[in-house]
Amino acid sequence: MDRKEHVHIISAGERIHLAYPAVFRLLPTISHTYVLASDEVYTESKDPALAKERAATRNAVNGVKEISGSLAIPFERVTIFSPVYPAVRNALAGIHRNHPLARYSFDLSGGPKDLCMALFTVAPWVGAEVYSAFDGKAPQRVPVPNVSVTGIMANPNYATILSVLIRRRRLAGPGNEGLLIPRSYLFQQVWPLYLRSRARKAEPVQPDAPVARYRRGQKPANNLSQQTFSTFLTTLRKAGFIEEGQEGENRKEKAYRITELGETAFRFYADPSLGSSVKQELEGLDAGPDA
Repeated sequence: MDRKEHVHIISAGERIHLAYPAVFRLLPTISHTYVLASDEVYTESKDPALAKERAATRNAVNGVKEISGSLAIPFERVTIFSPVYPAVRNALAGIHRNHPLARYSFDLSGGPKDLCMALFTVAPWVGAEVYSAFDGKAPQRVPVPNVSVTGIMANPNYATILSVLIRRRRLAGPGNEGLLIPRSYLFQQVWPLYLRSRARKAEPVQPDAPVARYRRGQKPANNLSQQTFSTFLTTLRKAGFIEEGQEGENRKEKAYRITELGETAFRFYADPSLGSSVKQELEGLDAGPDA
């Protein structure tokens, strides 16, 4: 039986090649190592002190790579560009999709403050254990708040709703991030993609009953009701994944948009195998705003 994957992520700094071996005394099950390095580390500087610091960090990253190679642990360096937080979030979301069931640990002993803070912020999304050498000695565990969204995102219909909101925002173009989507439009888009979480007992066929006909490209949506749809929207709103408001002059119909929290949940927990809608929006998010 294969052991569970253990992904270890390091923020690149000058001494990470020294801290890395010490981490194995605490975390002997590490099976994959990633080093996240600011793009500035691989940019030349005319400032002698800064150039020396960057060279030392590059050497330290190479040192971690050599140690990983000697232990037959897959290693990968990920370059982080500005703005740092979304770059870190996107990188971690991609890693998580490749290792969805892995144990995660972060070593934030090195690297710039903004990189370390971004990693600390996304740690709860993958349930990561965070370590840091505050006193320059061996890394110590840092308490991280426990934020779990797996229960919500386990229902594929939530990912479908979020994908529709993301697609509508994308099609609206730059400058329309706050666009609200009418509830009726959202329901029409989700209806053909709805998946029942529990199948009902099959009812006996009545030969004389009328046959439902659907538009081309649609299918019977397992009877998605307005009440069930309202429950989905309420759950997403209470979780902070979507915001509710009113669109245009129609004061009677509610409208919705995805939040930063909702996009992050979608990036980490949406399963691309659920359907083309979810897969397409995940690929679009990975490609960036200019795709």
